[in-house]
Amino acid sequence: MDDLNRTSIPLFKKIDREIFSRIDKFKLTPGYNQIQDFYNSLEEEQQKVFKAIVILVIFLLPTMFLGFIWWQNNALRADMNTRIELITKANEIIGQKTSLRDVAPNILSDNPIDGASMMTSRLSNLLSSMNVDLSKIQVSNYEGTMTTSTIMRSEADFQFSNLSTDELVNIFTAMIQREKFRVQSVNITRNNDTSMLKGQFHAIHFGNAANIPAEEE
Repeated sequence: MDDLNRTSIPLFKKIDREIFSRIDKFKLTPGYNQIQDFYNSLEEEQQKVFKAIVILVIFLLPTMFLGFIWWQNNALRADMNTRIELITKANEIIGQKTSLRDVAPNILSDNPIDGASMMTSRLSNLLSSMNVDLSKIQVSNYEGTMTTSTIMRSEADFQFSNLSTDELVNIFTAMIQREKFRVQSVNITRNNDTSMLKGQFHAIHFGNAANIPAEEE
């Protein structure tokens, strides 16, 4: 029961009890007698000033203690908010990486294209598999850059001529589905006499740079 009563005492009363307990202990020390003798040697007005100073100090001590607790709580709260923000940001990054891993197979090729000759070779393989004349499409303006340490971006212009509608659709389908190309722009002209198509398109390719063969020294 005594423990329950002690835990239910308000904070201010606990502080007051602690202060007065320490004052009572101080009265038992030789230093208290010296202060008492000093106080008795003062004149009446000086004693009043001395009492006022002692009362002020007794009042300021718990105030300063509470101020310290308030400052510490604010510091802890700011630190906690920072930690929460870091955890939230980390969870967002983890979620983004998880989402990227889920969609990567649909947009990222395991076979990067690291040169104009490879771009031409990759296109030639597609055309051969569809029995399309290789001379009907030419590659130009190849550009390759590393977008990250693991992803290579390759792009080029493709000029085509004398293609049927089915052939062009099949080429686009193969480039997109098999090689993960993204066709960014298309310009097509149709010959009304032959119904054949000519024009150009710009395509972008993203590949896993980790699969680029190392150069031999």
